[in-house]
Formats: sequence, structure tokens, C-alpha cells
Amino acid sequence: MSVAPQTDPYPVDDFDDWADTYDHDVLAEDVFPFAGHAQVLETIVALTGATQGMSVLDIGTGTGNLAVLLAAQGCNIWGTDFSEVMLAEARAKLPQARFVRHDLRDGWPSELPRTFDRVVSAYVFHHFVLNEKIHLCRDIVEQRLATGGALVIADLSFPDRSTMDIFAASIGDLWEVEDHWLADEALARLRAAGLQVEYQQISPCAGVYAIRAPGAPGGGQP
Repeated sequence: MSVAPQTDPYPVDDFDDWADTYDHDVLAEDVFPFAGHAQVLETIVALTGATQGMSVLDIGTGTGNLAVLLAAQGCNIWGTDFSEVMLAEARAKLPQARFVRHDLRDGWPSELPRTFDRVVSAYVFHHFVLNEKIHLCRDIVEQRLATGGALVIADLSFPDRSTMDIFAASIGDLWEVEDHWLADEALARLRAAGLQVEYQQISPCAGVYAIRAPGAPGGGQP
């Protein structure tokens, strides 16, 4: 009996095709999944404590909107994305940054054999189930951050499953079933994995996680 090949739930062609309109879509549509998008990015920048010369890796940089904000604070930017078309948009905005085409589902990019003061990511980790989220966060914090560094993740996230279900019902056909973060479960699992984490709910459907190794300089938040 033959087995049908699995369909990629996040084909790169979809993101290539989206690149031309992505910036307009995320700013113009203040509904799921983009509600509060600008505030989400601003919160990431604030939580990084971005300063001149800080090295920052933006995982899933897309067209570079978050990277632009961090570069404006004087940070040295690296970025990854699995869409070369998205990366072309990012390179046009930030020719001084270093961008690498890479799919996070394939492990850590060999082109980045170094550590960073901050690693950030926006709207990427909901592509992974919770176990994979925790594994990625722990690997980044333990292996990819410089001493005193922090991982700041913004994503589609809800305080708990009940809140998510109520929100999903309220938006009808706009809802998409994916591996959205549930903060109560995620915080418990991250802390059980030995990570120090703080959480902020930014919009009805998005939140930001600030994650460190225990005992890292700087206290609870970056």
C-alpha cells in the first residue's frame, strides 16, 4: 500500500506570493491575525533594550519590518527567512544587514556559527507544536545567546484555551486553526524546561514572551 506524501502546511510559495503585499496587509488590516501588529513590534524592540552596537538575530524576518526598527536603534542585524522573495524586500530596506535564507524547521542555520546579544522573532513560532516551541527556545537560550542575552518572541498567543475559543468564535470565518500559543501552558512548560520567562498580552490575539537563562544578568525581563 502506498502512502500519500504529507502536504507542507506552510509552503514557501505562499510566502513568496505574499511578499509584494505583506507590508500593506499587516498594517492595513487590524483584524486577526494582524490586530495590534505595530504595537507588537514596538514591544519587542522595547523588551530587547536595543542599544548601539547590539547584535540581534531576527528569525523569520520576512520583509524586514522588525529588523528596520531594531536597526534604527543602532543594532547590528542578522536575519533569516525561508522565502527568498521576502528576503529580497528585507535586503532592499536594510542593505547593511546580513540575511540568510533558511527554514527553521531544518534546524539551526550553519551560516550563523556565532552567538547574539538578542534573538527575536515575530509571528513564526505558531508554525510549531508546543514541544517543538520549547525545544527551540531552550536551544536558542542555551546555545545561541551571548552572556546576558535574551530571546524575545511575539506571536499569535492567548492567555488560555478558553480565551482562545471565545476569540475564535467571535471572528467566525477569519479564524485559522494553527499551533497558537496558550500562555498558561507555555509559561509552565518553559519554566519547567529551566527557562526564565515573562509574558505580556498585547492584543486580543498576540502576545510577547521575553526569555532568559536562569540567573542571567538583567533580572526577569531584558
